[in-house]
Amino acid sequence: MKLDDNNSMPLYLQLKNTIKGLIDSGEIQKGEKIPSENELCKKYDVSRITVRNALADLENEGYLIKKQGKGTFATTPKLFRPLEDSVGFSESCKNAGMQSSSVVLKREIHPMDDRMKDILKLDDNDQVLYIQRLRLADGIPLMIENNYYSYQKYGFLYNEPLTGSLYELLAEKKGIICDRSLKTVITVTTASGDLVKILQVPIGAPLFVMDGIMGDEHGEPVHYSLQYIVGEKYSFVR
Repeated sequence: MKLDDNNSMPLYLQLKNTIKGLIDSGEIQKGEKIPSENELCKKYDVSRITVRNALADLENEGYLIKKQGKGTFATTPKLFRPLEDSVGFSESCKNAGMQSSSVVLKREIHPMDDRMKDILKLDDNDQVLYIQRLRLADGIPLMIENNYYSYQKYGFLYNEPLTGSLYELLAEKKGIICDRSLKTVITVTTASGDLVKILQVPIGAPLFVMDGIMGDEHGEPVHYSLQYIVGEKYSFVR
């Protein structure tokens, strides 16, 4: 199978798009080993550097993963998420052509403490609504989301199914537009304990920790969030 030398698109991009198309269509299954560099050179009549450039792009975008001593395998593409987190998980999945879903793990009402009072600008008689969700893309666990809200303002969320987009729900039911990050801090940790079980990753797998406050269109805090995100499947962009 020969690529089009007369096409203005570079050969490595043609090859990249060809392989990506095979993965997207399911002809190459996720978890399946792809042909070696030498085999790809022969099959598509291109140089080794062309193959390496195409594979490097696909690896950077999360379509391929190299396993030392075993070869290169098709995998689930990464989600690219704005660093300021103004784009939620559901929208990030949609942009990547993936289906988002959520499972509520915990719903609890906590007494207010000084930290949450300051972060969420709570009244003296308020409480804190804590909701933990597992977020999935195409059925694959990618994130544990721990969100904290004013119970006075957002207590209705206690009885919502919360299987879809939180921000769409807030807009549709209450007219609240949650569209800006008031604070974002990203650090890195490794998976242990319940994180291993829930996210279905090996012990020691790298995780992003995203600590942030999301606000509405008026700059008022909507929720404080602490997220644990599978590092292999995520990239942050500015």
